[in-house]
Amino acid sequence: MGTSALDLIIADDHPVFRAGIQSIVRSALGEVRLREAGSAAVLKRELAEAPADLLILDIFFPGLEPESDIAELRAKFPLMAILVVSMLTERGAVERLMRVGANGFVSKRSPPESMLKGIREVMEGDRPVYLPPAGPGRPMPTADNPVHALPPRQSDVLKLICLGLSNKEIAKELDLSVSTVRAHVSALFQKLGVTNRTAAATFGINHGALHSAHEAD
Repeated sequence: MGTSALDLIIADDHPVFRAGIQSIVRSALGEVRLREAGSAAVLKRELAEAPADLLILDIFFPGLEPESDIAELRAKFPLMAILVVSMLTERGAVERLMRVGANGFVSKRSPPESMLKGIREVMEGDRPVYLPPAGPGRPMPTADNPVHALPPRQSDVLKLICLGLSNKEIAKELDLSVSTVRAHVSALFQKLGVTNRTAAATFGINHGALHSAHEAD
């Protein structure tokens, strides 16, 4: 790649999650050309316009057939690194994706440092990368971190915001009413000092919300 900026595509159907990944990548890697795709059709358009150095791909993605499409991407773009970022937990399924062409896997539940580790190792290309969810009990060592001061239920809501879920999806996931989730979201905005979901997700990802102390409960 020489000295040119890394060309990276984030393919995920949740805008909030894409924004969080962008924040992580820009803060750590500096000069990067970032493109986004919210569906398989948009991803194909972006790749037809110009191949990427790295594709960060959620396999639970509208219009995507994971194994066959990753195999096709590998055949068409042999030099493009493909990093799967997903809630997938079955190791056998991950291994199948890597056999057909993915260079690595990072769990969406992993902390930001794992995401960066996965990106760097995939770009170095020495070996396949597999970073499953880390074990519980590794909160960020920051006593003043407001994320770690949240009550357990608000912590759960923030994690799901970071993963791109809507209020309706969060309500279903946590078995709450939508109005209760809305109240939790409003309280979160006040406590974190933000005014919208994208800012809350970015703040949460950067402050360990996907790997908070409440996971040990």
